[in-house]
Amino acid sequence: MSEQDETLEIFFSETDELLRAAEESLLALESEPESASDIEQLFRSVHTMKSGAAMVGFMGISEYAHLVENLLERLRSRKLAVTNNLITFLLDAVDFIRSMVDQVSQGEAEVDPEILNQRKSQVKRYLGVEAVGASAEEQEPEAPAKEPVEEADEVFSFYKIGLRFEKHLFYSGQDPLLLLLNLSELGEFVQVVPDLSGLPDYENFSVYDLHISWQLIIKTKFPREDLEDVFMFVKDDNDISIEDITKRYREGVDIELAEKKLGEVLVEESKITEEVLTGALEKQKMLGEILVDEGKVKREDLEKAVAKQEESRKVYRKTTIRVDVEKVDSLVNLGEELGIGLSKTQSLLEKQTGSAPTEVLEEMENLLKVNREFQERVARVRMFPLEGTFRRFQRMARDLALEQNKEVKVIITGLDTELDKEVIEHCTDPLKHLVRNCVDHGIETPEEREAKGKPTSGTITLKAYQRGGRVFVEISEDGQGIDLANIRKKAVEKGWIQEDEVLTEQALLQFIFKPGFSTAAEVTELSGRGVGMDVVRTQLDQLGGTIEVRTEKEKGTTFVLCLPLTSALMEVLHVIVQGTSYLVPVQIVAGTEKFDQALIKNVGAEERVYPFRGDYLPIVDVAKILNLGTPSVNGNSTVVIFVDTGQKVFGIPVDELLNSQQIIVKTLETNYRSVKGLAGATILGDGSVSLVLDLLGIEEMVFKDSFKGDIDHEVEKEGKSV
Repeated sequence: MSEQDETLEIFFSETDELLRAAEESLLALESEPESASDIEQLFRSVHTMKSGAAMVGFMGISEYAHLVENLLERLRSRKLAVTNNLITFLLDAVDFIRSMVDQVSQGEAEVDPEILNQRKSQVKRYLGVEAVGASAEEQEPEAPAKEPVEEADEVFSFYKIGLRFEKHLFYSGQDPLLLLLNLSELGEFVQVVPDLSGLPDYENFSVYDLHISWQLIIKTKFPREDLEDVFMFVKDDNDISIEDITKRYREGVDIELAEKKLGEVLVEESKITEEVLTGALEKQKMLGEILVDEGKVKREDLEKAVAKQEESRKVYRKTTIRVDVEKVDSLVNLGEELGIGLSKTQSLLEKQTGSAPTEVLEEMENLLKVNREFQERVARVRMFPLEGTFRRFQRMARDLALEQNKEVKVIITGLDTELDKEVIEHCTDPLKHLVRNCVDHGIETPEEREAKGKPTSGTITLKAYQRGGRVFVEISEDGQGIDLANIRKKAVEKGWIQEDEVLTEQALLQFIFKPGFSTAAEVTELSGRGVGMDVVRTQLDQLGGTIEVRTEKEKGTTFVLCLPLTSALMEVLHVIVQGTSYLVPVQIVAGTEKFDQALIKNVGAEERVYPFRGDYLPIVDVAKILNLGTPSVNGNSTVVIFVDTGQKVFGIPVDELLNSQQIIVKTLETNYRSVKGLAGATILGDGSVSLVLDLLGIEEMVFKDSFKGDIDHEVEKEGKSV
């Protein structure tokens, strides 16, 4: 990748974050119009986008962002009030900037010039600087007279900025003069001192290298963050320092000059060089030397004091780096290959009975532990907080509500809950459909809510939390709830159930996930085609997650998604069933028991239950489900593993329980196809392939509401509770 491509990649990444931050600030302002911090954050985001776009040559984006920035400046100075219409207009402006960035990222033109001019005119009309038959200069002739009065009331800050760039700055596409011009837009330069000490002689001079550095003082009304944003693309590879020296200035005069030594002042103003000053000072003794010579202080004490002083001047800056996900995935794969190799080596050493020293085996075990920790740490790099995802749906809910003339307030909690990036990508569509469902089917219009004695504004809550090795995401609304009678009517019409068939509430709710099911009276852009909730169930199944629905008439509906923490690294139990190797995820294992055939109780024709910690729980025969031949329950099972999926607890009889280990799960779809009941596969230490059981899928394949009713009835006879 060339330096220019890398600069563009940084720009696109940074701009994506800035657009998201601007959107979040606008949504927050809708709830708290007087929030100064959100207005400042919004202004900084747009200002930084403007500067960044100009630096990489996207002038259309820069010019439009500059106009929006002017509009936001009026918002900052309280000359413009925050209204819903203004928020909607600014959100649309953010979307327009995002569309331009998306186009240039694909190598296309920013935007059609005519469309850009129309958009600019819209912003100008909001600014009040464009009207029919009048220019901007004609409309506000009194503005210059007011300017000095306003400026006199403003509070200014002074910053000392040091700019020492790398020698090869020009090769990265950056221009220091452009940076200085951008900086000059934020205030007045009080002092600019170029450092020419790095200039080579004529024979060694290269026009392609940068030999000058600068130190300047700027007077500005903007915050420090805005100054830092000017250098956002060069701050990591160059020595950029910004120091707030406002306390040094009174009435526009630097009062520290009174106490500075003459030599320091002359050097700072580049009147003399450090070498000249040093040469002059060498002719006199330094304070420390004078004190040592006079015996007032020991030399070692002087050296310690000087060392402490130097240490206190060091400034440490914590930095972060951006890493492509593919690079992280490569590390995950390398860690897996390393683990397999170490396991194979360990197996070979253990087979060499008596010849492998104990120290070698212990060292192999240590290496395996180190590799396991390495895999865990790399997997954590793939984890991202759900904040960005939730914020996106907050915006979506707002826009959908406006389209339907509804009022919606979105509450989000658990923003710091983290999920694997791949899991987040897979659950985005299900979350989108659920939020749409809440707005379209759940929340009523203000008039309907008022008639029911509810607040005119509905509430949608997005909540995330972690429990064990799973993450739960709840989407709830306080609307009208799901009409179970309507669901039953639609199911009968489609021939899925008989009219006199008795079903539980949960059984009825499962129909909303069937393809083609919809209770909407008419087809709209949002609903009525019966595909949304089907997509939710399908994609969650592929991800290894589940969904639960809770509803109450006129109180609202809650959807609870249970998601795996990561789709890559997994702690598993290695078991053998009918001679086949399987892996059971440890995070949902509730316990294990020695299997005793005599303790099984039959329920109905084929179902069986087994005692566990005072309860009778159903047992699932994996061998039967996966067509392995002889059922495990009647075979050589020695151990029963009880698992808790979050919705049900059941037991799985296995022939052998070997050990627990950490694996990298590979999906079957890549090289084969999706198989119900199997979550993926991995390669074990001996080189063999083992399949990972999808217990959520197995649960869905086996259990029916009627089965649960049979268990309850049968166990009641035994005086036990299930």
